[in-house]
Amino acid sequence: MINTRSTPALLLAASLAASAAHADFYQFNGTLDNGYAVQGILETKAFAPASFIENNPSFPSAPFATQYLQNATLSVSRFGSTIGSGSSVTSGVAFDPFLYVAFDSTTLVLSALDLQTRGADVGSTPYYFISNGVAPDYTTVPFGSTTFNLFLFDPSTSGATFLGSTSTLAVTAIPAPASLLALALLPAARRRRR
Repeated sequence: MINTRSTPALLLAASLAASAAHADFYQFNGTLDNGYAVQGILETKAFAPASFIENNPSFPSAPFATQYLQNATLSVSRFGSTIGSGSSVTSGVAFDPFLYVAFDSTTLVLSALDLQTRGADVGSTPYYFISNGVAPDYTTVPFGSTTFNLFLFDPSTSGATFLGSTSTLAVTAIPAPASLLALALLPAARRRRR
C-alpha cells in the first residue's frame, strides 16, 4: 500500500532543498593560456554570510583557523592532464599563509583569489598557486587589478614561474549533500507510488 501522506512531504522537502538560494559547496574553474586550466572547490561554513572575504588575520603565520571557509581545494591541469592538486583549507584550518578569497554566493562572483595546491606539507616540493593579487612579473598588486595568474612556486629558490592567466573564473553552486540525498530519494518515492 502507498503512503500518500509521506510521498508529497518527501517531494516538497526535495523541492525546497533543491531550490535553496544558498549552497555550501561551490566549484570554480577557468581555462588559462598555454593549455593550463584550474578548478577547485570552496566549501563554506554553515554560518558564512552570502558575501565575505577570507584571509589570514595573522600573516605570515600558518596554519590558522578560518572564519568562513571549511575546505578549499585547487587542481591544475595542462592539456587535460592533472599536474598538481591540493587542499589549502581542511576542516576549517588554512595551511596557506597567503590565502585570500573574496566571494559572493548570491551572484556567484569570485572577485579575488589567492589559493595554492600545497596543503599541510610545507616541504621543499614546488607547488602551484593562482592569484589576481600577484602580477605576471611576480610583483604584489591590489587584488583585482590584474588577471587570475597561475604560477609554479619553488620553495628552494623562493622564486615563481608565471604559467598563464585568465580574466575570469566561472563559479557554480553545488547542491549540498542533504539536497542530493533528497533528490536521490525522488525516484524511489515515484516507484512506490506506482
